[in-house]
Amino acid sequence: MRIELHDIDLKEKVKDFTQYLETTDRIILSAKFGDGKTFFLNQLRSSNELNEEYKFFTIYPVNYSVSKNEDVFEYIKRDIILQLNNEGLLDKVDINALFDSIFDFSDLQTLVSFLLSFIPGGGFYEKVLAKFYEKCKKYQERKRTAEKYLSSFSQIKGNIYENDGYTALIRSALNWIKEDHAKNGPDWRKKKPVLIVEDLDRLDPRHLFRILNVLSAHIDDTTSPDIVTNKFGFDNIVLVMDYEATEHLFHHFYGNNACYEGYMSKFLSREPFRYSIQESIALEIESEISDKLDVANILPTFENFWRRLYKLSIRDLKKLTMFDTQDRIKTAYFECNKMKFSTSMPLFHLIIYMVEMGLTLDEIVEDLKSQVTHREKGEMSFLCPEYIRLTYPLYALKEYRDINYFSYDTRKFSITRKTENEVITEVAVSPANSWDQSIVKIDGMNIEDSVRRFLSDCSTCINLAALGDINYT
Repeated sequence: MRIELHDIDLKEKVKDFTQYLETTDRIILSAKFGDGKTFFLNQLRSSNELNEEYKFFTIYPVNYSVSKNEDVFEYIKRDIILQLNNEGLLDKVDINALFDSIFDFSDLQTLVSFLLSFIPGGGFYEKVLAKFYEKCKKYQERKRTAEKYLSSFSQIKGNIYENDGYTALIRSALNWIKEDHAKNGPDWRKKKPVLIVEDLDRLDPRHLFRILNVLSAHIDDTTSPDIVTNKFGFDNIVLVMDYEATEHLFHHFYGNNACYEGYMSKFLSREPFRYSIQESIALEIESEISDKLDVANILPTFENFWRRLYKLSIRDLKKLTMFDTQDRIKTAYFECNKMKFSTSMPLFHLIIYMVEMGLTLDEIVEDLKSQVTHREKGEMSFLCPEYIRLTYPLYALKEYRDINYFSYDTRKFSITRKTENEVITEVAVSPANSWDQSIVKIDGMNIEDSVRRFLSDCSTCINLAALGDINYT
């Protein structure tokens, strides 16, 4: 048996986030680790509707978390430039205007060397090279003292005033993106560039706050505060992290009296956008297991199973969909007390899922034994046929025999078994109009020993290694 996870509809979530983009320039997308942030962002980036209005760029600071502070922002700039090139947007930059805006000749050399290192030969390559040679002569004439003084500040790595060639190139490209361009008809409709800073919660805490501090120093354009909301001119900056978890880390590093909200106000213009599809996926998995094992009514009453399912991260939930329970089955049937039960019966597959979800031996025992002792009589009377069909092997093991009739409270049930080559493959439960003296009363019956013995013995036919030592004594 394998769970089929269908596509999760994120249209409403995308719609809600779009409202943030429209009204908020600095956003924190908050979700727990493993809760589907990347999945959600992929939906955003692939949305045709959003791509009409926005151009997304993504950086991953985890790639340079061990770098020096002054190098971090250099890596950020290079990552953005590489994405601009991959999108064919560098070719749109006015090279003349860009080169004219760069004070320092060595800075120009560095920028040109970087561009030519990854741009393949062609029109843009030749244009950059030609303009560089043209500017070489002019730069020899621009050595006035004031320019040297300004250049000394603008070229220092990591300096908040830096405005080197890389920064100028990014600004030029983003300015082009934010304008309409027509050539024999609509060629480029203006878009709002958005910078997404991903996977911040994967950073070591000390690197996390160091990189946040670097970002905060550059998040405002100190030279033109009224023109752009950040150094490069992105319309939106989106930081992706777990906002609440980061607060705990912040107080651990800076003390309980440090103001987390004040610190984070640099990075957000309103409350974080909180996101999770964990519950939706868990609900779909529960529905799949319920339908395929025919336990739709009884499954929610297994409290340990239900609580664990809805606490699993999306990554762990996805793992449940990536294996077939049949792969955990060693033999075609389980034999006890001269009775044989097919391992295709729902009970075996449910136990496999319980193990895969990380339930302990005691938690599994508690779920399987508790139905007839922890339920109200009215509820159990309704659930009893489904429960008996699922747990029939446990009662057969306890009674050391086949069971033909069950009773709970005043209700009586008849058992019909389907067998193939003396192996029980299915159990059907129906109301009994008559019965013999061998009827088994299950209300109030404690089957804990039977459950533990079953789990110990059936480890020979299904893989329960994750439970550790489950030998019954």
